Amino acid sequence: MSNKLHIDFDSQNLMYQHTNGYHAKDLLVLHETISHDGTGIADELGVEKYLAQKNYGIHGVVDKEGLISWAKGLGNAIFWQCGGVNTRSIGIEQVSYIPVQYKDNVERRQAWNHREVQLNAVAKLIACIVRAHPAIKLVYSRGTLPPGITAHWNVSQIFSESLGHTDCWPVKEKGYYPIENVITLAKQYYKEGWHF
Repeated sequence: MSNKLHIDFDSQNLMYQHTNGYHAKDLLVLHETISHDGTGIADELGVEKYLAQKNYGIHGVVDKEGLISWAKGLGNAIFWQCGGVNTRSIGIEQVSYIPVQYKDNVERRQAWNHREVQLNAVAKLIACIVRAHPAIKLVYSRGTLPPGITAHWNVSQIFSESLGHTDCWPVKEKGYYPIENVITLAKQYYKEGWHF
């Protein structure tokens, strides 16, 4: 396997102090930061520092430029990142201001469709995560079953701990985020052998 994922920033030192134990993972939750895009890794660091100040954590962050931050060695860490599924899930934040920048889901969907670089980077990261955590399946999950890829929006429909979160509201659920396209890309990258 020659397709090794390039990590632009290892957030292990920043995230380690916000772990709440460790547990095997079978779910991957996609988030949006609701923050402005910056140049370079600064926007990702800003998100991670903000989460750390609140004693939250996140496994990975991907920005519009396709830069990837990952907490190396903490794939099984439990972070407060998605109420109701924190123990069993890995979280990926995507730097985006889309949900508040655009007035409706049609405009939001169009905006995400113009972020090919970011979506491809997220899909590569997902492929690597699934290779490292085989209990996470490359299928769409509505937040509990089947084990797979879901959005914070999905989880908020089930667990009161996540109530009110609308980030990454999937197109197939009358939302705007192209989760099925991302999963299709991740399947392709998985077949190509992408790994950490």
